[in-house]
Amino acid sequence: MPPDDLYDRDFFLWTQAQAEALRAAGQGKRGSNSVEWERVAEEVEDLGKSDLREARSYTALIIEHLFKLAWSRRAEPRGGWQAEIVRFRGALEDVLTASLRREVEADLERLHLRAAKAAVKAFESDEPGVSMDASLRWTLAELLGEENDPID
Repeated sequence: MPPDDLYDRDFFLWTQAQAEALRAAGQGKRGSNSVEWERVAEEVEDLGKSDLREARSYTALIIEHLFKLAWSRRAEPRGGWQAEIVRFRGALEDVLTASLRREVEADLERLHLRAAKAAVKAFESDEPGVSMDASLRWTLAELLGEENDPID
């Protein structure tokens, strides 16, 4: 079966075959000529992009929940929002590297705007008439609870 067929038909199996071929190439063994270098390079690049998307997503979720905490007049579901922030922080910390941190910090304004839209939608039905200050902003260090933790 041509390598292109495997890539299109069973991506997981293709990744395993490529990993084996890369290991063989690294050890100077036969089979290294079956590495699809361009596709491997694209997939490795996409892995990094996936981590960036994940970091941005968790950051936006943290911000959305902080907006909800700041706006809500109700006692509940504050505890649930705080617990979710803690979970989202852990997931963000798992993926966040120094370079991803710089990317997320550079994108914080856009992420605040995205999160504010989602939080406003939730509050339009859950707490109609509540005052919603969408201009609130948090640093990445605050979002991660590293300094001036907004959920304390």
